[in-house]
Amino acid sequence: MSLVVKLEDDLGERSDWIMLHGVIPSREERDFPCLRCIDPYGKTVFNHLQMETFLAEWERVRERAHDESQKEAWEKIKQMAQTCQADRDLYLRFVGN
Repeated sequence: MSLVVKLEDDLGERSDWIMLHGVIPSREERDFPCLRCIDPYGKTVFNHLQMETFLAEWERVRERAHDESQKEAWEKIKQMAQTCQADRDLYLRFVGN
């Protein structure tokens, strides 16, 4: 499953984005109440209030990033999530295909 992950403002004008594949937990993995709800075929948006839970779960999936592109994407998404957490006007959006 490949996703585009974007850090956006209310107007969708922020330009930070990256492609992610193979790291997100499946819908059946109930140990990840936040990440398991990312829709692999649609759009999922998180706000600053959700970032504490998101980041805790994100740390737990770190070992799922095996190749260099996955590791780079994992790190970039962590940085975008931290930025989102600090700014109530930003959103972390996952777009499936």
